[in-house]
Amino acid sequence: MCGRFTLYIDSKKLNTVFHLTNSIFDCVPSYNIAPGQDIQVITQGPEGRVISYMKWGLIPYWAKDPKIGSRLINARAETIDCKPAFRNAFRHNRCLIPAEGFYEWMKTNGKQPVYVSLPDRQVFAFAGIWSHWKAPDSSTINSCSIITTDSNECIRKIHDRMPVIFDQEQQFQAWLEQSDTSALKDLLKPYAGVLEVYPVSKAVNFSKTDGPELIKSVEMM
Repeated sequence: MCGRFTLYIDSKKLNTVFHLTNSIFDCVPSYNIAPGQDIQVITQGPEGRVISYMKWGLIPYWAKDPKIGSRLINARAETIDCKPAFRNAFRHNRCLIPAEGFYEWMKTNGKQPVYVSLPDRQVFAFAGIWSHWKAPDSSTINSCSIITTDSNECIRKIHDRMPVIFDQEQQFQAWLEQSDTSALKDLLKPYAGVLEVYPVSKAVNFSKTDGPELIKSVEMM
């Protein structure tokens, strides 16, 4: 699964990597992004890729209660095209969720978190889906979910699931613009590249804790 991640890149670099057509706000650095927060999400608009804020925890358009989003922070790649909560978004509302790393917790070491990133902490994107929800009072919420798949060899010793990671422009383009569902599902594979994994402070366990010290390597506790 994916329950916490980081994004601290400056807005200019973010715009360059993802070829965004808007840059209406600065990227506020966050080293402990948690479910329920508003996160930066990239979608395909009429004029190209745009970035906006959405709540992390997908609220299906048909939901009666927005609280359902707290249970839908992740969507399984294997069933995303058939689960009622996700299938419409998978077909019509796909997105990229930029990140520089994510946290996982070691099963054998209690609540010991580890940080997972690409070499040199290169920015990448989680494969995501999003939904537009309208309340009876006409207020609206845009929300999203991160897609997970089987873990690769690197992550398997820590957890049996991992987020789908895209780090190439051709993947960004295919995920946002492809319409064939079989081809889209083929993109949702365990990451095949190199990942860096190391233990970090247990302060990460508290969602209100933030700061660059959270991604510093520590001795295993």
